[in-house]
Amino acid sequence: MVFYELVLTSKPHVPFWRLTEMMKEISHEIVKGGGLVRAIHNHGVRDFPQRFKARHTDQLGQRYFEKGRFISVYMDCNPQTRLSVQNILALDEDILRQTHLLARSNFEQVYLVKENKNPFVKQYLKLQAQQEEEQRQAQQQQHAQQQQPDSAKDESQS
Repeated sequence: MVFYELVLTSKPHVPFWRLTEMMKEISHEIVKGGGLVRAIHNHGVRDFPQRFKARHTDQLGQRYFEKGRFISVYMDCNPQTRLSVQNILALDEDILRQTHLLARSNFEQVYLVKENKNPFVKQYLKLQAQQEEEQRQAQQQQHAQQQQPDSAKDESQS
């Protein structure tokens, strides 16, 4: 599985129920392909640096947009599933742009609001803490072993 970040830009006036349907459809496709949706973030409506052009005019007759809603989806999936998600979004008339990125952040850096209530996150963090403790103990043992031959040399020289 590859960790992807999907950045969507939708039209600013899309109702929330439609965005919810879209996210559910994407999430079901990812899970059906054996993947995992880690987080979905709505960054709100923001101004574009330059206007975006939609493929078709909307119900209000608009084709050019100076504002849009940004949404990030963090997901683990295989490349075939990513392509099927890309095809679903390409057919959606409310999506202005979509960008699939290999996520540069690790699991811990993805914003999780309720990490204390998620048992999978708790288990992951606990395993990570155990690994760090084992590494620290191994380093202490190596340091202690390196100190022993040095002290034996000092005694034999005196």
